[in-house]
Amino acid sequence: MERSGTVDKAVRALEALGEGDGSASLSELAERLRMPKATLHRLLASLAAHALVEQDGEGRYRLGVGLIRLGLGAQGLDAVARVARPELERAARAFGETFFLVAARAGRLVVLDKAEGTGLLRAAPTVGAEVPLDVTASGRLYLAHAPELVGASGADPAMLRAARRAAKRGYDVNEGEWIDGLTVIAAPVLARGGLHGCVACAAAAQSLRGDRRDAAVNHTRDAAERVARALQGEGRR
Repeated sequence: MERSGTVDKAVRALEALGEGDGSASLSELAERLRMPKATLHRLLASLAAHALVEQDGEGRYRLGVGLIRLGLGAQGLDAVARVARPELERAARAFGETFFLVAARAGRLVVLDKAEGTGLLRAAPTVGAEVPLDVTASGRLYLAHAPELVGASGADPAMLRAARRAAKRGYDVNEGEWIDGLTVIAAPVLARGGLHGCVACAAAAQSLRGDRRDAAVNHTRDAAERVARALQGEGRR
């Protein structure tokens, strides 16, 4: 498929603005992207016209509210995200920790949605973040159930053994393997004969021990099963 160089540059600029403290001057951004200032200025002007970037009072650029509109629109059109949202919110209210929806899109594993817990801690990662296969519970479940969706043909034997154990258990856990100090429990959303995503509960490692860890597993698996049933119901409409 033929690609557009202008679109590639625009995406790179947006991604760069999403890093660090979330804002940058034209000079800083041009240096970071190794792009001529004149080219970048024209590109940012076009993005600003659609509210995808904006400038503050000092002329620094940051991501614009138009991205929220586009993101929410895409999320609302995604069948899995649409039916998962109320279940993530229900689980977060009931258990008090943060629940995520992780799914494969365009060959990558990404966070599609997130419902914050009721506690003070706000668990990473953010919506849209890419999730690595080798060190996450969701990644191992995808390796077990749908490796073709995440380009995992070259996975090493140890990863595949861990994935098979996760599939047999019906959930998986990663403790600080990806984000230090964060424990994540994930369960697969299995419906219509395939894997459609994973529901994951994330919390500080010290808060998921003993009985509370067992409760986290139950809440996560229950939420994943409810999402699967909702998807089955949509499929019969």
